[in-house]
Amino acid sequence: MKRLTPIIKIVSVLFSVALLSACGGTKSIPMTVQSAPLGAHVAMQVNSSVKGTSKDWVYLGRTPLDIRRSFSRKQLNKARSFRFKMMKDGFVDQVRDWNGKEMDTEMKEKGHLYWNPKLVPSS
Repeated sequence: MKRLTPIIKIVSVLFSVALLSACGGTKSIPMTVQSAPLGAHVAMQVNSSVKGTSKDWVYLGRTPLDIRRSFSRKQLNKARSFRFKMMKDGFVDQVRDWNGKEMDTEMKEKGHLYWNPKLVPSS
């Protein structure tokens, strides 16, 4: 039994280190994006408080979308906003912003991010 105690301590330390390193990595966020009518283009932009971070738009696809995006913990903590833009010919563009805390709250409450705007026809 005395020989097992150091082994148990080592295994428990290794397990703790592995668990902590997993928490510091990335987080996969499931997203469901719909639109009425369907077929709108969706893009995302991360607006960060970290200098040198790109503010380029990333094209996600056309609605309906059911995707997962991975974000680093640093991105989630430092982002001022995650901006989503929906575009469709003949309709007014729609924009929705989440900050990292709002994304985390919605994930805990609903299990995913969900956005389903009714598109407004342009004049």
